[in-house]
Amino acid sequence: MRWSSRAISIWLMSTLMIGASFTGCLAGVDEDPICEGIDCEIGDGESPTDGSEVELEEEAQATVNLWEGESRLLLILVHPTDSAPNLTSTQAESIISDVNDWYVEVSGGKGWFSWTVAGWYALDDAGYSKQNAYQAAAEDGYDLTQYDRFVVGLQDLTSRSVSTQGVEFYNVTMGDDTVQLLASRCDIKRFADTDSTRNTLAHELGHSFGLSHARFNGSIGGEVEPYGNQYDTMGSSPAWRHFGAAYKHQMGWLDDEQVELVTHSGDYTLKPLESNQAHALRVSIGMIEEEKAGETITAEHFYYLEVREVQEIDTSDKPGQMPGVLNGVIINHAGPQDQYGYHKWLATAQDATPETPTSTSGDFFLLEGRTFSINGSGIHITALNVSNEETKVHIEIDDESTNSPPTITSVDATPVGDGFLFSVDASDDDNDDLAIFWNFEAGYRDLYTPERIGSGTSVEHTFADENGRRVFVRVSDMRGGETVGWVDINGYVNQAPQIEAITPTSVEEGVFEFQIEIDDQELLTYSWDLGDGTTSNLPEPLHEYAEDGNYTVTLVVSDGEFTATLTGHADTVDTENVPPVPDAGPDVSAAPGESVILDGSESDDPDDYPLAFLRYIWSSPDGIDISNADEPMASLIAPIEAGTYIIYLQVNDGVESRSDSMVLTVTTS
Repeated sequence: MRWSSRAISIWLMSTLMIGASFTGCLAGVDEDPICEGIDCEIGDGESPTDGSEVELEEEAQATVNLWEGESRLLLILVHPTDSAPNLTSTQAESIISDVNDWYVEVSGGKGWFSWTVAGWYALDDAGYSKQNAYQAAAEDGYDLTQYDRFVVGLQDLTSRSVSTQGVEFYNVTMGDDTVQLLASRCDIKRFADTDSTRNTLAHELGHSFGLSHARFNGSIGGEVEPYGNQYDTMGSSPAWRHFGAAYKHQMGWLDDEQVELVTHSGDYTLKPLESNQAHALRVSIGMIEEEKAGETITAEHFYYLEVREVQEIDTSDKPGQMPGVLNGVIINHAGPQDQYGYHKWLATAQDATPETPTSTSGDFFLLEGRTFSINGSGIHITALNVSNEETKVHIEIDDESTNSPPTITSVDATPVGDGFLFSVDASDDDNDDLAIFWNFEAGYRDLYTPERIGSGTSVEHTFADENGRRVFVRVSDMRGGETVGWVDINGYVNQAPQIEAITPTSVEEGVFEFQIEIDDQELLTYSWDLGDGTTSNLPEPLHEYAEDGNYTVTLVVSDGEFTATLTGHADTVDTENVPPVPDAGPDVSAAPGESVILDGSESDDPDDYPLAFLRYIWSSPDGIDISNADEPMASLIAPIEAGTYIIYLQVNDGVESRSDSMVLTVTTS
């Protein structure tokens, strides 16, 4: 038995997503419910095991004891009887050694493993009956009572990896004898000498320390992703990342000085958790009431603020993902979760910048110059300055219930050299200090990188080209009041936003996800009327209807200057759609160069469903230019050459399309 404190570099680990390698933790998938309490009960706070109060207290204390110091670990290797072992003893030692070194680094030397490798054992059913794996090791002479943790490495088994939530009692039956174990247990599928196995083992052992998944609360749709925090090994980390501040503080790996409790307004400094000067913050958001198992539980909740080492992201094959360097403040809502009677946290990263959505859940960073307000708590967090070494934030703890947003009098762009000097004249009736944020691109979606931002009342910036563009400025009083202004340069002319489509997608009975396609480059606000008295300002809300029906859904978007409106339908009873009936109008004769009116206004949708209007597309296979081609009434100029030309009209009711045609005859006589 040995343990290694050899330091390793976490940056050499695979960039495979942990979410892809461990594909979740599954409870109750076999007759040994090894993962009870991970996914199925992580959110409801129920105890994962039944037993006497004495047993539960012993389990709780055993879990807490393993947060720091040595954990004795037995790795049991199993392969199917029709295959040969895929690892040598040296490779198996290397896997555990690397994972141990990572835990030594993450815990600051406060936690480590000593280990023994048992096996290989040829067992076909070990993936479904862990009893056989433990029994094989015991029959081989290993004293199971001497270990705190068991890891079963299952070669070639491709179901989900699983783990206990902390330490639990478990009985191993051997003939007439029963051995009772008080330990944590993990099963790792596809066990091989790969970075994926190391990542998965680090995650599953995190569960055995009593850690829950690191979740993400997305503002785009309002849903919580169970593995959504991409900067935490308990989430969907793309490499071996540290655990978040809430979890490291829970286990004592960060102390109260490193996780500073904020009790009054002021400016504070954050330092990356991966550094030896790690510094995070926590702010109490008060006593929160929750319903759990029919009982009202009142407990204090916190917001943990942290920053992480800058991570370079290659987005060449990931369209829509934020490019370049990701940084900013991560805000985790830490809610207490009872586990066998000991205190633990459930951390959920908050999307602090919902107006900058991306194709991933990684958009939970509080960007420089932004303010994140915690509803109903009077707490406001503003990122003042974000750098690789440290981040400055302003935290405002405000008991006042009313607040007026700042006022922008003017926004100007003055040519300076090859660029512009941008300035804003802003004031605040409440005499609050103001934070100013500039966005030097036409739009906010998918465009946040440090070189595209600036802060301060006056900022100089030079663009890579002379294209016309709109530059936005956000003025925040850092107490929840914000106002957005803009200035146009290089002849930019703003166009009204165009809502191309609303797609209500049924994700389960009565629940719809509303996806949209919008053609616009501006900062947009969203106003949804979901048809049952419910409204939303999320870009793509998720909504459950209480009763069956065909609901008319209306979306209004605004870029601050223009608005656009589109209506759709959410049908919870699967109404059968009647296709539209197109009518391209009568055939027309015209002289060369003559203006021709196309009339499709007699087209009809018999059931006005799923949209209350028709979409029109006029087209010419001969390449004739058609004006207002997306309107019922369109026009064209007759070609110079005489002949017969076919013009098509396609109409769409939101689901189905139908086409009709008319003939344009051009004559010279």
